[in-house]
Amino acid sequence: MSSETKGAVGSEKSVNFDAENDGSDDSVDLNSFSSDSDAWDNAEVSEFDEQKAVRSIANLICYDEFPPQIVESVHFRGILEFLNPQFKPSFDSVGSECMKVYEERKVETEKCLRNFDGRFSLSLDILRHQSGSYYTFRCSDYFCLSAHFIDENWKLKKWVLSFRCLWRSGQSDDYIPEGDDLGIFRLLEDWGIENKISTLTRNNEGCDDPLVEFVKSHIQDKKELQLNGQLFRVHCCGDMIKTMVEDAFETIEDIIDKVRKLYSFGRSLPLWYLTTFKLKGALELWTMGEFSSQDVIDDYDVPSPEEWKKVEGVCKIVDKMYEVSNALFETKHLTANVYLYHLDELREILTQFSTDYDDFVRTIAKDMWNKLNKYWDDMFLLLAISAALDPRFKMKYIEFVCSKVKGMDGCSQVAAVLSAINKLFDEYVIGFPEKGNFTCQSSSSDSDSEGESPTAGRVNYTFSVVQDYQQFLQMSDQPAKKSDLHCYLEDPVLPWSQDFYALTWWSTAGAKYPILSRMARDFLAIPVSVASSFKAFYTEPRPADGRIVCLKPELMNALVCTRSWYSE
Repeated sequence: MSSETKGAVGSEKSVNFDAENDGSDDSVDLNSFSSDSDAWDNAEVSEFDEQKAVRSIANLICYDEFPPQIVESVHFRGILEFLNPQFKPSFDSVGSECMKVYEERKVETEKCLRNFDGRFSLSLDILRHQSGSYYTFRCSDYFCLSAHFIDENWKLKKWVLSFRCLWRSGQSDDYIPEGDDLGIFRLLEDWGIENKISTLTRNNEGCDDPLVEFVKSHIQDKKELQLNGQLFRVHCCGDMIKTMVEDAFETIEDIIDKVRKLYSFGRSLPLWYLTTFKLKGALELWTMGEFSSQDVIDDYDVPSPEEWKKVEGVCKIVDKMYEVSNALFETKHLTANVYLYHLDELREILTQFSTDYDDFVRTIAKDMWNKLNKYWDDMFLLLAISAALDPRFKMKYIEFVCSKVKGMDGCSQVAAVLSAINKLFDEYVIGFPEKGNFTCQSSSSDSDSEGESPTAGRVNYTFSVVQDYQQFLQMSDQPAKKSDLHCYLEDPVLPWSQDFYALTWWSTAGAKYPILSRMARDFLAIPVSVASSFKAFYTEPRPADGRIVCLKPELMNALVCTRSWYSE
């Protein structure tokens, strides 16, 4: 320290910090800090607890999602050495502590799941990890089974139940036969929730997916599914949209190959909207004459004006698809009630493209429309029930969309949806009788006591016909009772709001609609898409975290599960 610095610190002057802001004339004496230094010198240093330190590192990895490899990082070890030169935790010791964190948290999680009085919706995602070069290339698929539910505080949860390697290239023993249920039902039994499952969402590999049928049959052997399992299989919406877009790109695949040679696409994530972004960049350069020089024409197979027009047409359709899909998948808390009107918007867009553009664009739009229509028919009942549980829509939107899409047949479809809702509601009434079946009553009662005769001279005879008549009156004169479902549907719909969040509304409306709120809690939690946010736009299997899948299977599963239980 220089003599000037010493003089400044050792002077008797006082420094007033921000005195005019707090209105005081108090000043801070820098010399007062010398007594604090003496206090630190005389303070007792607590004994270092190595076990607690290892647990803290394990918590950092399990809860704050730091990679386990941080333990071997030179910089991280430098921090530990600065704090305590004797503390040098090994990777194995921290990994063992992570397993303890997992086992402790698993006990709490299992208790929560077993005691949960609602239903769980499952999602199955297959993630992929690729590594190595051309000669050492390895590819592994990973199975991720999650339970989706809304807790008693109306918070949407997604808890991973199992994460493990499904298949690894070069190791045929790791392959699990397609006809197996991948051990899903055994997992559900281990967690004690095999009687609480309502749906299973996975990618769209056909309606007769053997895996889904295996799981469905196992569950139905234990307990009857809602609507006899009609809603069990949920087709992934994100996967359906991806297929539509990929098929559109396939129609101009040869042209895209030509464009790639002219305009570098570079390396990027395999997200379908990025392909559109790059094609539009090449289109802009073409309109500026960038690819019209003789040198370019001589060296490359430049797309013709007609081919560029096809690229432009595909980009227009996919751009519109992206606008709606982005509004859907970027919803912060994605619940099942919002899917129907987003898909309805896509129908309107594709209908317009199939009539207002040239033959090439119309053909693509009609093909997309057919795929969307197939998904609509497969998923309509579930999406309509979920939309009806949105107080902005109720049955009014179902009536609106059915009349628009089905015309004269719309009334029968509306009746089918309402019948399903009533049947489901009746099941909840039976399942939760302690809440009371009726909450709404008309306020009409008569207590007229006129016309009573004196007690003198009364004949002591009991007329059985009068007793029957009195019972008849009691039944017929009862105030009209309505279930909370009927009250909910009769109440006016809420005004449209883009920022509306159904779970917030139901958290307060549950007192008015106690039985229906339980039904809403189960249905709004159903994941209609396996992934959300930007992950819903992948054109390839979503990537597994390479820092996690390189670990031992037990630790890998422990970290993925624990992080999901804690993240919300």
